[in-house]
Amino acid sequence: MTRDASEQNRLPFYLIRATLLAVLLAGACSCKRVRPEPPAARNFDDSLQVDSSYISAPIRFDITDLEGKINKALGRVLVENAQIKSGISRPIYIRIERSAPIRLAFDGNRLTFGASLKIWISNPLRLSNNPKDTSNRVYSALEVRFRSPLTVRNDWRMETNVELEHYRWITEPQIRLLGINIPVTKLADHILKKRENGIENAIDKAVFNELRLDRELQTVWRDIQKPLLINRAYQEVWLRPRPFAVLVGPIRGNPTSIIIPMRIKLAIDSKFGSKPVYDPNPQLPRLQKVAFLPMISHLNLLSRIPYHQMSAVLNQFITGKKFDIVNHLVDIEKVSVYGSDHALIVRTDIKGAIAGTLYFRGRPAFDTLRNELVMQNIDYDMQTEQSLAKVADWLLHDTLKDTVQAAMKMPLQEYFTLIPNRIETAFAKAKVGRKARIDIPKFQLSPKAIAVRPDGLYILLHADAAMILEVVNL
Repeated sequence: MTRDASEQNRLPFYLIRATLLAVLLAGACSCKRVRPEPPAARNFDDSLQVDSSYISAPIRFDITDLEGKINKALGRVLVENAQIKSGISRPIYIRIERSAPIRLAFDGNRLTFGASLKIWISNPLRLSNNPKDTSNRVYSALEVRFRSPLTVRNDWRMETNVELEHYRWITEPQIRLLGINIPVTKLADHILKKRENGIENAIDKAVFNELRLDRELQTVWRDIQKPLLINRAYQEVWLRPRPFAVLVGPIRGNPTSIIIPMRIKLAIDSKFGSKPVYDPNPQLPRLQKVAFLPMISHLNLLSRIPYHQMSAVLNQFITGKKFDIVNHLVDIEKVSVYGSDHALIVRTDIKGAIAGTLYFRGRPAFDTLRNELVMQNIDYDMQTEQSLAKVADWLLHDTLKDTVQAAMKMPLQEYFTLIPNRIETAFAKAKVGRKARIDIPKFQLSPKAIAVRPDGLYILLHADAAMILEVVNL
C-alpha cells in the first residue's frame, strides 16, 4: 500500500475523533460555573455581657414540725431543784415540769408558747433541810403563755427573746398546818417570777438549737451549685450557677407556717459539651438583712449554637434538594454556616445547570410568636450577586433564597418550657429533695440579644420567675 493510500484510510478516524472532542467541549462549556470571592470571617459582634442573676423564694417552715423539735429539746423537766431565797430563814426549792407538750403559734410578728406546768415547792415550814426530801413539797399546777419576737441573725441562727405574758393557776399551792390548808399563792407568785427566766432561757435555747436555718439551707446552698443540663438538641448545654450572696427580709407567717423571705445572688455560666467539672463552695456567706425583699427572681442565661451544629441542621433540611428555577435544574450538594460582618453567611455548593458556590447573607433574629431563631432579610452576598449577573442572572430569582431562609430556623421552645421542669426534677432527685420541696409556679423566659461571634451564635435569655421553697423535714 502506498503512503498516500494509507493517509486516505486514516482520514475518517481523525474526523470522528475531532467530532467527539468538539461534542465534549460543547457539553463542558454548556455547564456554567460560579466561584465568587467568599466573605471573610471578620468584624464580629461584641461579646454579650451577662448581668448577675438572683433567685428569690420564701422559705417556709411548718409550725408543727418546729413544735416537735422544741418539745423534744426541752424535755419534761424544765427546772430541777432550783434554790430560791425567799426572805425566810431557810431556802426554798422548786421543781417545774411540763404536763403536756408546748403549743406554738405565730401571728406573723411574734411567737407564742402555751404550756401546762406542774410545780413543786418545798414547804417553807418543813423541818428537814435536805433539798432531796420531796415528801413535804407543795404541789400546784398552772397554764402559762410566753411570747417572743423571732429574728434571723447574720450567722444564719434563729433568735428569740422569750418573756412570760401571763399565767393562770389551775391548782393553787397550799400548805397544811394543824389540819388546815393555808393558801400560799402569793409566795408561789413571788417564787415563780424569780424562776421565770429559767423557763424562758430553756425555750430560747431550744429554739436557737433546733430551728437551724444554716443547717436546713446548707444542702440547698451546695446543691444549687451543681451543673444543670437544659438542652440536648444541638449540643449539650449546661447551666453552672455560682452563688455569692444571700439576702433575708423580715420574717412573716401565719398560724401554721413561719415564712422567711430569702434571695440568693448568683452568676450563671453556660458550658457546652460534656458535663463541666465543678468544685462547690460549701461555706455559707453572712446573711445580709434588708427591710423589704420582693419575691421575684431574675435569671440571665447565655447560650450558644456552634456554627457546625447550625450547618448540620441546615444540611438535613436542604441538602440533595433539586430546584427548577426558570427552566434550569439546580441541585444543592452541601451547605455550611459561619459569621462575617455582623451577619450569618450560608455557603451553598450547587451543581446542575450551574455549578460552584453561592454565598447568602442574613441577620439572625427572634420570632417570639413561634419561639424560633430565624434568619431575616436573607440575600446573596455582593460578590455572589455580581458573579451571577455575569453568568446566570436567572438564579437571582427568590426561589433559592426563600428556601434557604425557610430552612434557617432553630426552635428555642425547649428553653422556654423545660427549664423550670428540669430545675424541679434536679432539686427533687438531689439530696436536698429529702428535706425540702421547690415549686416554680411562674417562669417567663424571653430573648434579649443575639451576637454573631467567631465560634457560633450567642443568645442572651432573660427569665422572670416565682419560686417557693418549703422545708418538709426539720
